[in-house]
Amino acid sequence: MSGWFGYAGGEEPPVDAAYGRVTNAERFLPLHTAMLEIIDRLLDDFNVECTEGFGLDGELERGLDIARPDVKLTPGNPDAASLVVAFTTFPGLHVRFGRWCTELFPVCGCDACDESAKDEIDRLKDMVGDVVAGRFSETAKSPLISFIRSGWKEAKFRSPGKRRFTRRSRVDGFRAREMAGGRRRLDLNWKPWPRR
Repeated sequence: MSGWFGYAGGEEPPVDAAYGRVTNAERFLPLHTAMLEIIDRLLDDFNVECTEGFGLDGELERGLDIARPDVKLTPGNPDAASLVVAFTTFPGLHVRFGRWCTELFPVCGCDACDESAKDEIDRLKDMVGDVVAGRFSETAKSPLISFIRSGWKEAKFRSPGKRRFTRRSRVDGFRAREMAGGRRRLDLNWKPWPRR
């Protein structure tokens, strides 16, 4: 009997060898160094509390091999978005901006995607810059009937002189209702981080 799309035994169809193959993961190690330098600068320049430890964000860490303790930066203004960083053994980063927006650096890392540490560091710096400058917002919208339909979450980064970056994805209806605090929609227009 044939499996998934006609392939025997439920095997996935063959893919180009470059997809899924990572021959030089070490090229992303500078991401760890760059993130630690960014954290040091943020601590010097902004009124922010730093917490380090494993398990600071269980959802962010789920399924990851962690290389070092997570770092959470919580601004002195509760209306400013926090930042949580998980350092993976890949080596890479999983970063939570605000409440729900998570980004991977690199996004994939396979040979076919051909991402570079330099480009990923630039993308990371742009996104962190938007968060600390108050150019970052998040939205959660729940459906009218949570158990029938899905909701969505959205994050927007607005770097000056650059194209606006928006990430929008579907969310289970119950989770969307929880994210929106029981409302139909919750908009979080995060404020700038307070300077020292």
